[in-house]
Amino acid sequence: MQDLKCPFRRVLLPGDFGCRHATVVTRREGPDITCDAPETNFLCGELLARLKEVGLPALGFVDDLTQLPHGVAMKVQMGGLIGLGRLTGRADTGAVVQDVGALVLAAVDRFGGTAAIPCADLVADMESFQLKRRRAR
Repeated sequence: MQDLKCPFRRVLLPGDFGCRHATVVTRREGPDITCDAPETNFLCGELLARLKEVGLPALGFVDDLTQLPHGVAMKVQMGGLIGLGRLTGRADTGAVVQDVGALVLAAVDRFGGTAAIPCADLVADMESFQLKRRRAR
């Protein structure tokens, strides 16, 4: 069986967000995250596509067919997930999500599917999300 890449691996790799289905693996290109739950992986992929659909235009981008700036991708993913936590009443403490898979499943259950999640309501969360600044060397 082939490893399933986590759609939200970008937010999981730094360690600020977590997921019970995530496993860190080492590839030639460096560390990556795989998912051990095919159904959740599919739902996460659908949600990420919807977050990009509403978030990228709001942040001044047409699509993600070319390489997006790292900050934009993180705003869409992190801001979107934090906003989803707010919408579902599952906001974790601080600006992190402890279990992305559980949050996505809770949202799907609450709204009746990924297509019914009101992603447009998450745009303000994406726009206001600020990455942590690196410390000066």
